Amino acid sequence: MAFSIDADIRPPGYGGRRAVVADADRVQREALAGHLSGRGFQVSQTADALEALAIIGAEAPVVALLPFDREGDEGDRAAALAAMLYPQTRILMTGRRMPNGPFPVLPCPVDLTALDRWLDEVAA
Repeated sequence: MAFSIDADIRPPGYGGRRAVVADADRVQREALAGHLSGRGFQVSQTADALEALAIIGAEAPVVALLPFDREGDEGDRAAALAAMLYPQTRILMTGRRMPNGPFPVLPCPVDLTALDRWLDEVAA
Protein backbone atom coordinates (compact mmCIF):
# COMPACT_ATOMS: atom_id res chain seq x y z
CA MET A 1 0.00 0.00 0.00
CA ALA A 2 1.46 3.37 -1.01
CA PHE A 3 0.58 6.69 0.54
CA SER A 4 1.68 10.26 0.27
CA ILE A 5 1.70 13.05 2.77
CA ASP A 6 1.69 16.80 2.46
CA ALA A 7 2.98 18.05 5.81
CA ASP A 8 4.72 21.21 6.88
CA ILE A 9 8.00 19.66 8.10
CA ARG A 10 10.47 22.06 9.69
CA PRO A 11 13.03 22.04 12.49
CA PRO A 12 11.59 21.99 16.02
CA GLY A 13 10.75 25.43 17.30
CA TYR A 14 9.54 25.59 20.89
CA GLY A 15 9.92 22.34 22.81
CA GLY A 16 9.47 22.48 26.56
CA ARG A 17 6.60 20.80 28.35
CA ARG A 18 4.32 20.65 25.34
CA ALA A 19 1.89 17.99 24.12
CA VAL A 20 -0.18 17.33 21.01
CA VAL A 21 -3.53 15.54 21.08
CA ALA A 22 -5.10 14.34 17.84
CA ASP A 23 -8.52 12.71 17.85
CA ALA A 24 -11.55 13.08 15.59
CA ASP A 25 -13.78 12.68 18.66
CA ARG A 26 -13.97 16.23 20.02
CA VAL A 27 -15.09 15.13 23.50
CA GLN A 28 -12.23 12.63 23.82
CA ARG A 29 -9.71 15.15 22.43
CA GLU A 30 -10.80 17.90 24.82
CA ALA A 31 -10.83 15.53 27.81
CA LEU A 32 -7.26 14.42 27.06
CA ALA A 33 -6.10 17.99 26.42
CA GLY A 34 -7.70 19.17 29.66
CA HIS A 35 -6.04 16.38 31.62
CA LEU A 36 -2.64 17.12 30.09
CA SER A 37 -3.08 20.85 30.80
CA GLY A 38 -3.81 19.95 34.41
CA ARG A 39 -0.50 18.10 34.47
CA GLY A 40 1.34 21.23 33.35
CA PHE A 41 1.54 20.67 29.60
CA GLN A 42 0.88 23.34 27.01
CA VAL A 43 -1.42 21.40 24.67
CA SER A 44 -2.17 21.75 20.96
CA GLN A 45 -5.19 19.93 19.56
CA THR A 46 -6.32 18.74 16.16
CA ALA A 47 -8.94 16.37 14.79
CA ASP A 48 -6.52 15.13 12.11
CA ALA A 49 -3.56 12.81 12.80
CA LEU A 50 -1.54 14.02 9.82
CA GLU A 51 -2.08 17.63 10.87
CA ALA A 52 -0.67 16.57 14.25
CA LEU A 53 2.53 15.61 12.44
CA ALA A 54 2.94 19.21 11.24
CA ILE A 55 2.27 20.47 14.78
CA ILE A 56 4.89 18.08 16.16
CA GLY A 57 7.39 19.46 13.65
CA ALA A 58 6.59 23.05 14.53
CA GLU A 59 6.34 22.76 18.32
CA ALA A 60 8.63 19.84 19.29
CA PRO A 61 6.33 18.51 22.04
CA VAL A 62 7.50 16.04 24.66
CA VAL A 63 4.49 13.78 24.00
CA ALA A 64 1.92 13.23 21.25
CA LEU A 65 -1.31 11.29 21.60
CA LEU A 66 -2.42 10.01 18.20
CA PRO A 67 -5.48 7.96 17.24
CA PHE A 68 -5.20 4.34 16.16
CA ASP A 69 -8.03 2.39 14.56
CA ARG A 70 -6.23 -0.09 12.33
CA GLU A 71 -2.80 -0.74 10.89
CA GLY A 72 -2.02 1.65 8.05
CA ASP A 73 -4.57 4.31 9.01
CA GLU A 74 -3.68 8.01 9.28
CA GLY A 75 -2.84 7.77 12.97
CA ASP A 76 -0.56 4.79 12.38
CA ARG A 77 1.23 6.57 9.52
CA ALA A 78 1.52 9.84 11.45
CA ALA A 79 3.02 7.99 14.44
CA ALA A 80 5.57 6.17 12.27
CA LEU A 81 6.60 9.39 10.53
CA ALA A 82 6.78 11.33 13.81
CA ALA A 83 9.00 8.65 15.35
CA MET A 84 11.39 8.87 12.40
CA LEU A 85 11.39 12.66 11.96
CA TYR A 86 11.05 13.80 15.57
CA PRO A 87 12.51 11.12 17.88
CA GLN A 88 12.43 13.53 20.85
CA THR A 89 8.60 13.26 20.92
CA ARG A 90 7.20 10.21 22.70
CA ILE A 91 4.16 8.72 20.96
CA LEU A 92 1.09 7.21 22.61
CA MET A 93 -1.70 5.79 20.50
CA THR A 94 -5.33 5.90 21.62
CA GLY A 95 -7.93 3.49 20.28
CA ARG A 96 -7.77 -0.17 19.38
CA ARG A 97 -5.11 -2.38 20.88
CA MET A 98 -2.40 -3.52 18.51
CA PRO A 99 -0.58 -6.76 19.30
CA ASN A 100 3.20 -6.27 19.30
CA GLY A 101 2.91 -2.76 17.91
CA PRO A 102 5.75 -0.25 18.01
CA PHE A 103 3.82 2.22 20.21
CA PRO A 104 1.87 1.83 23.43
CA VAL A 105 -1.91 1.98 22.95
CA LEU A 106 -4.51 3.03 25.50
CA PRO A 107 -8.08 2.00 24.61
CA CYS A 108 -10.78 4.64 24.31
CA PRO A 109 -12.18 6.07 26.40
CA VAL A 110 -8.70 6.56 27.80
CA ASP A 111 -8.18 5.57 31.43
CA LEU A 112 -6.61 8.75 32.81
CA THR A 113 -4.82 6.80 35.56
CA ALA A 114 -3.11 4.69 32.90
CA LEU A 115 -2.28 7.87 30.98
CA ASP A 116 -0.72 9.34 34.13
CA ARG A 117 1.43 6.22 34.60
CA TRP A 118 2.66 6.50 31.00
CA LEU A 119 3.38 10.22 31.39
CA ASP A 120 5.30 9.57 34.60
CA GLU A 121 7.47 7.08 32.72
CA VAL A 122 8.22 9.18 29.63
CA ALA A 123 8.00 12.81 30.64
CA ALA A 124 9.64 12.84 34.05
